[in-house]
Amino acid sequence: MQMAAVRSTRPAARPASPDSRRLVGESPPMRRLRARVHRLARADAPVLLHGETGTGKELTAAALHRASPRAIGPFVPVNCGAIPRELIDAELFGSLPGGYTGARRREGLVTSADGGTLFLDEIGDLPLAAQVVLLRVLETGDVRPVGGDRARRVDVRLVCATHRDLPAMVAEGSFRADLYHRLATLVIELPPLRDRLADLPLLGRALIGARVERLTTACWAALGEHGWPGNVRELRNVLVRALAEHPEGSIEPAQLRIDPHPRSARATPSATLVPLEDHLAGYVRHAVKRCRGNVRAAARALKVSPTTVYRYLALEGG
Repeated sequence: MQMAAVRSTRPAARPASPDSRRLVGESPPMRRLRARVHRLARADAPVLLHGETGTGKELTAAALHRASPRAIGPFVPVNCGAIPRELIDAELFGSLPGGYTGARRREGLVTSADGGTLFLDEIGDLPLAAQVVLLRVLETGDVRPVGGDRARRVDVRLVCATHRDLPAMVAEGSFRADLYHRLATLVIELPPLRDRLADLPLLGRALIGARVERLTTACWAALGEHGWPGNVRELRNVLVRALAEHPEGSIEPAQLRIDPHPRSARATPSATLVPLEDHLAGYVRHAVKRCRGNVRAAARALKVSPTTVYRYLALEGG
């Protein structure tokens, strides 16, 4: 079974954010992520997205859907942790009058995704009873609403996401081993922001538009020294807050009000410090691409000389 965005009006099926139409970044981790997304999009097997909070799991699921043969079908995102446990079966699989006290006819979110992709975020929050039903749907392709005696065949691709350690949950008995192995047919690891700091300028422009130009060079240096435990979501909050509190003039590091999580305190073997020039080189490369390879046009847009653009392109290897 595979699962996709008919937009539900229910709180659990939240719409994508305005900047979630593409995977932003030109760093090696993001290039690898995009390549893997496009490669796995052609398959119809379940995909498990694993990454820290704020790394863009829903955005990646939407990218998988758009690049897949199911792109003309619905994409239905669901936060499993946002649905009350007593309603999870009815929300996911539907219900009929008499199925439980106060039950009414309801189309389940799985059925809403028929012909497309169902994205189950925070799959680790799914109760064990609902895990049993989801496994049966995966194995048979049939969905039976709560209170119903007949099943409906659905054709959905399932994409799930979690920041939790599902194998550890399997070991402790809070997540079914058989369901885990079905969900983890294909796995995509999402890189944390601290491993792709060269993307900061591009992410800044994607999040706040042209207002990103108000950030000084010193600001980018300060942003590059942060550990980003909240990843891109935290970056958005920092930038939006700085602009709201300082609506005029340049933004200096002290005005960013970044919580104290330095990179040195959260360093990992793969998360080495990236020089500031590498951040700028990535942004210059992006500008040249936006100008269709015209270095002089990019230099005019960036208000620097063509020589400076060539210097940064050499740093970037482009």
